[in-house]
Amino acid sequence: MGARSWSRVSHPFLRPAGRPGVSVILEGQLLVGEYPTPDDVAWLRDEHGVHAVVSLQDDVDLTYKSLDLRSLEEAYGSAGLAFDRFGVIDGDPDDLVPALGPAIAVVAGHIAAGRVVYVHCNAGFNRAPSVAIAYLHAERGMTIEEAHGYVKARRACAPYLSALARYFRGS
Repeated sequence: MGARSWSRVSHPFLRPAGRPGVSVILEGQLLVGEYPTPDDVAWLRDEHGVHAVVSLQDDVDLTYKSLDLRSLEEAYGSAGLAFDRFGVIDGDPDDLVPALGPAIAVVAGHIAAGRVVYVHCNAGFNRAPSVAIAYLHAERGMTIEEAHGYVKARRACAPYLSALARYFRGS
């Protein structure tokens, strides 16, 4: 097993309960966590009140997790959940930068419409918390440092602060 595979196998966020680990960032508005499978979709809706899912998984992530995009889309549609996807390469903060603006806009739109939004990547450790921080900064007026502390107090994470700095410096 290669180093990359071993780090993923031993990662602390491997759905130990059999369901995604979900963290409430903004009660009744914004949740962050691990990747869902089609079997998790109704659970997200029923247990967490989710109305919209924003995925940051790219095609490699889906393949690695044995997920089929069409099956996910069908499950979200059947459950009446909105689904938006921004494929961002795992472990590449530079790849996140161009996705931040569209992701912030989608999250903000869902929240403004009264929807509870679940933002996820694979483990909910880097990309998804980065989007939550970006949303809190852009839409809620927190500084990056405040938003980072706010999210980190609610979810163990290591967001891509360098990507956030590049994005907000350029916008």
